[in-house]
Amino acid sequence: MKKMTFNRMLVIGTVAISAAGCTSSPKLAYEDAKAQIGHQKAGFKSLRDPEQLLSYAAQNAKTPDEVVRYNRAYGKLALDHGKSQEAYAAYERAALAGDASAGRRLVKGQLDGVYQPENVSMIAKSVYLPLTADKSDANTRLLLAQLVDQGKIGGAESRTVDLWLNEAAAAGATKAFRQLAERAEKSGNVALASDYYYRAEKTSKADRALRQARVQYLGLEGGPNPKLGHAWLELARKLDKQGAGQLAARVYRTTSGATDGAYLISVATAAGVDVLSREQLLEAYRGAKTDLDRAKILEPLKAAARKNDPNASFELAAIYISTRGEPSEINNLLVESYSKGKPEALDLMISQLMRAEAGQGAANILFDGVVKAAQKGNVEAARSLSSLYRIGGFKAADRAESLKWLQQAADAGDAKSQYELGVDLYENGGNQQSKQMALQYLNKAAGQGDLFALTYLKSKT
Repeated sequence: MKKMTFNRMLVIGTVAISAAGCTSSPKLAYEDAKAQIGHQKAGFKSLRDPEQLLSYAAQNAKTPDEVVRYNRAYGKLALDHGKSQEAYAAYERAALAGDASAGRRLVKGQLDGVYQPENVSMIAKSVYLPLTADKSDANTRLLLAQLVDQGKIGGAESRTVDLWLNEAAAAGATKAFRQLAERAEKSGNVALASDYYYRAEKTSKADRALRQARVQYLGLEGGPNPKLGHAWLELARKLDKQGAGQLAARVYRTTSGATDGAYLISVATAAGVDVLSREQLLEAYRGAKTDLDRAKILEPLKAAARKNDPNASFELAAIYISTRGEPSEINNLLVESYSKGKPEALDLMISQLMRAEAGQGAANILFDGVVKAAQKGNVEAARSLSSLYRIGGFKAADRAESLKWLQQAADAGDAKSQYELGVDLYENGGNQQSKQMALQYLNKAAGQGDLFALTYLKSKT
């Protein structure tokens, strides 16, 4: 037999001493472990392994008080030595013996993913639920919400995910507000989600709505969800119309209008934001090879126009004018656009009306639209009708009608119309009464600084 070295003899002797100490009693093992740890802190080498001693004490403790003390001590030492599994097993024994501090360690360990009990339901019932007697304990409530959501625990005493999250939020857990926001968003309640996100982050509701709309439309955190994107953008446009319009245009360009295109155009155009410039649309339209392709290019704009978007109707009419579209469709779009609040449409209405030929039925809607605008006091509409009747075209020349509309513009305060009416009445009125009326209009124009009226008056007085 080989001769045993001194070091090997020392190791065997130490183990034997350690084992002898452990089997004496859990209490003696615990006290001995404390002594050995004290030796180490004082700079001396311990005779026995304190971890082995504490492990024996922790696993063989009898009374609840011993179970708690010995396992808490062993758990801390095991964690210090990087033995997570052994440490949480010790904390679990202490928690089941009624130690709230060890229970909270289990909660944090499970939330952090470093502890997973074999019997989750039993630990939840015996350890986690009793901890919730402390109303300020947010972490336990967060964990219970997670376990209920994952289906790992259930029953009446486990309650619901939202209930635990609301209690955690009331205890000050920002994470709970965020989870509540995500759950509300998933259910489609973006207004409630917006409130929760605000309470979690304190960023403006408009910014959050814009962010979530972008995330959902473009699928930045999973697959695209146009339905949620639409809901968030609708909320955003109520809070920040311009920001919503700009985002709608970006999303439309990014998705080439394939996702909720008509709605995106309506949001953008309502904010005065061009999704695509008229030139870009025209270029794409003219470059299309088939009628089907051309229809696809204009369909989002058409859909927005069908929803009474005046900007979309105006843009569509302008494109049809450039591409020599159907006059009746153009005219209907222009009148609709003007009636819904797009003042620029009147200029195109007048331009199209002045080009219309006599008997062109499609121009009737333009004529009626311009007449209504003139009757409501629009000077340009009244002057255009005066010109139309003066030179003839869609309507036959009629001096009386021409003067009627010119007078309406003059009575609305337009200096140029006052001057022109005054000159016509003075030169062509044929009687003194007409000249007196002419001088009244000329003086009104001169009073507004019209140089032509001033010069004409000087020549006649």
